[in-house]
Amino acid sequence: MWYKGDVRVSAIASKHIPGHLSYRVDSPAGSVVIGGDAGNDIAKPPRASSTSEAVERLARDADVLVHSVMHPVFSPDAGSNFPPLAFYRQSTATDLGAMAQRAGVKHLVFTHLIPALDTASHGPFRVPSGPLKKADFESAAETGGFSGHIHVGTDLFTLRLH
Repeated sequence: MWYKGDVRVSAIASKHIPGHLSYRVDSPAGSVVIGGDAGNDIAKPPRASSTSEAVERLARDADVLVHSVMHPVFSPDAGSNFPPLAFYRQSTATDLGAMAQRAGVKHLVFTHLIPALDTASHGPFRVPSGPLKKADFESAAETGGFSGHIHVGTDLFTLRLH
């Protein structure tokens, strides 16, 4: 943990690649958690969720959770040709919605979108249902039970804390 005046930065080891960390910044303006590419410690099903329990603890009552996201359209169960090993290393929008709700997060910000918005493919892998929109990611988080504010981060996205 690091402190400077009224600002505190916490970090935890989280699962993605060796050395991956997730961060929480607390300040008088609010609290922001950056989950990064964190996923569940269990590499594939059966598991309760694709999200990290450590990141969920870090995000408890945070104002904002910023996290990379995989849309469930690439799930092996959905008939996608996306590699299961790559799919299971990411957190899905649905599971992130459920985790953010359990943690009491106010704003859920999706970044590093897989697949990217308005694209018909992710590398050589076609998006089965066609290009996705912001509403597709938002709907998946709501399906997970999240009732807070959902933001699908695009380049230069900003969110002001009051």
